[in-house]
Amino acid sequence: MARSLLRQLEQIRRSATYDDAVAGVNTSAVAEPTVSGSLEEDMNVIRTLIHDLKGGSGSWNWYDALETYTDPSNTVADKSATLYNFSGNTLDANTIILAVTDDGVAGAGYTVSGTSTGLLRTITTGYADTTDTRGLPIFLSVTNSGTYYDEGGNDNVCRIDVLDVTQDAEMQDGSGNIIYAKFYDGADYAGSGDGTDVYVKFFANDVETDLSTVDPAPTAVKFVYPQRKILSEMQEWEWLRTDFVSSWEGDVELVEDISNLWSFTGASDGDSDAGPWTNTGSYYLLDGDPSDLKTAIDDINDGVGDRSYTEDNYLTDGETITTSLDALDQAIKDNADAITFSAGDKYVESVAAPITVNTLHTLPAAITAGGGYTPNSTPGQEGKNMDVYIDGQLLAADTGANGANADRDYGETTASGITFRFNVQIGRNITYVVRT
Repeated sequence: MARSLLRQLEQIRRSATYDDAVAGVNTSAVAEPTVSGSLEEDMNVIRTLIHDLKGGSGSWNWYDALETYTDPSNTVADKSATLYNFSGNTLDANTIILAVTDDGVAGAGYTVSGTSTGLLRTITTGYADTTDTRGLPIFLSVTNSGTYYDEGGNDNVCRIDVLDVTQDAEMQDGSGNIIYAKFYDGADYAGSGDGTDVYVKFFANDVETDLSTVDPAPTAVKFVYPQRKILSEMQEWEWLRTDFVSSWEGDVELVEDISNLWSFTGASDGDSDAGPWTNTGSYYLLDGDPSDLKTAIDDINDGVGDRSYTEDNYLTDGETITTSLDALDQAIKDNADAITFSAGDKYVESVAAPITVNTLHTLPAAITAGGGYTPNSTPGQEGKNMDVYIDGQLLAADTGANGANADRDYGETTASGITFRFNVQIGRNITYVVRT
């Protein structure tokens, strides 16, 4: 009996020396020796198994505390990595950010006008907080410094995409900045707040804004915003590759956009060539029959030129082609009219009977048939609408209305007759050049 007692005391004492890296621990010969063994050996085998169960690499001892993991539904108290905590909760340590589309009843969106700076939305999802980060991300008004915050995690996921329902696209202000929104506590904007509603405030370029400069003016908008879910809460139908409009967009929306691109470009599924192009013969802008849109656009730009003009007489650098052609059209017409006016119509009369001085002489019928010409007595421009030559010598028209001053070669008395201030003999030639 004494010897047996001594052996037991010896075994218990020696168990204070441990080894948590027993070789061959997973074999029965080591774990359960049948010939020899001791309590110390058994304890070392158990220590090694605990070490392996913890998954330590070498720096972890069998007696070190268990590691912990963060539960998104309670970020204050980290959970120990125990089998109990893992059981049924293997996905709870991870969350996914989903794109939630809020487009109202039957996709009609929410009514807005040019003066709208935001609107109160009934969203029963609770706000994220410092304990549970899964809720709706809210911008912290007190830290309004231009950065997006999540009340729970401060992780920059609070930008809300705003889409014009009619255009099904994001909107821009007059400066080209994208209109977006941030979520604010509904209780600060005549609402009830957490768990009931949220205020969607419009921004552009980090500045609060309204929709007055959006063109075309929107009448209804919808929202796409982020929301976290624990992976174990995910429904099978939610496992789409989701993304927002500016940074995430759902697959269905993506397919629709690709289809629109095909329609806009004239392409189709599987196309490897941007063509076929029409009018690719010599001297057309696309005579090189390019195989991609970039080359085609470059060809068009090269053919049109940079719209920079040397003298800018009638055109302005950088203006549209339509504006340039309109300016040229008007200038050419004005010049053509001036040339026509300057050239006039020529008529020659052979004097068959003497024309007596200061006697009204009726103009040839060809001149008066169209209503004649318009006498002009403007000082310095007398006779500007008709030149009169006798035997090739240009005469000067009298001054005064209808040539009343009778101080030069002839007076433009009426639209159908003139009065010479000298006698014109038979056989002389009178040439008229009439400008209407």
